[in-house]
Amino acid sequence: MIALPRLDEGRTTDRWAGRRARPIELLPLQVARGSVAAAGPVRTATQVAVGLGERELQPVVLDFAEQSHLVVLGDAECGKTSTLRLLCREIVRTNTADSVQIEIVDFRRTLLGVVESAHLGGYAISASALTARVPVLLERLQARMPGEKVTQQQLRTRSWWSGPEIYLVVDDYDLVAGATGNPLTPLVDYLPHAKDLGLHVIIARRSGGAARAMFDPFLARLRDLGCMGLMMSASPDEGTLLGSVRPSTQPPGRGTLITRGHPIS
Repeated sequence: MIALPRLDEGRTTDRWAGRRARPIELLPLQVARGSVAAAGPVRTATQVAVGLGERELQPVVLDFAEQSHLVVLGDAECGKTSTLRLLCREIVRTNTADSVQIEIVDFRRTLLGVVESAHLGGYAISASALTARVPVLLERLQARMPGEKVTQQQLRTRSWWSGPEIYLVVDDYDLVAGATGNPLTPLVDYLPHAKDLGLHVIIARRSGGAARAMFDPFLARLRDLGCMGLMMSASPDEGTLLGSVRPSTQPPGRGTLITRGHPIS
């Protein structure tokens, strides 16, 4: 709309009747999970839809074959646990129990009932339960490590072992890595080989104190390996925690996704 300057008291306005610029569409405050899940091509056992991207308003798919791990940070009630629920449900919905197994670490039991099918490999609700479960994971991962008789062709196609992709989902990581130790520490040596072993770690942690927590051996290894990051609503005073993204206040359920080699979305 254009307003013409007038020296008298009259007012003249007019509107262009030709082509108009496309409206700038914004992310809605709420997005139905079904609308995101149903869009796009059939996904593999390592591809999981996580939401809508702001740039194209199209589903954003995490590719755990490209980057094996994900760290989610944010304040309380920002949607971290809801993100884990979404990821777990999508993994179960798009895969059989033979192709995917989910190991859940959930000290506050906020993920109870999310996975009740044969996809659930284990559910640890305490440090003692997790300490008992870690050796089982170590045994499975060690069995997948390539031996001296593995050929180059098998290494290229990752065909020297068979079995499901393993997703280790950890909510409230700050409760797991306590002052008395971290039961997940024995898994650190396997993180660099995760792509070859079919291991994918998904961790959610509150942003408060995360700058210090990043020196924890497990988190530090994930960051050094270039894990994906989802920075949800948090105070800017926390400083840069993931990639080059400074935290900011955002609506619940919204975050900034940081992946290697792709624009921030």
